[in-house]
Amino acid sequence: MPPAGSLNYEQYAGRACFACGKQLTVGAVSCGRATGRQGAHKLDVEVWACP
Repeated sequence: MPPAGSLNYEQYAGRACFACGKQLTVGAVSCGRATGRQGAHKLDVEVWACP
């Protein structure tokens, strides 16, 4: 799983696959959580992948 800080905006928002970057429409698969910190802020986010 990549660190949350390395995801682009679309991947971080759950609108793109975390692995390939393609736009997600239907059938996306939850792959767990990408974790990260920026100072005192947690950047943890659920990431999605292509079916």
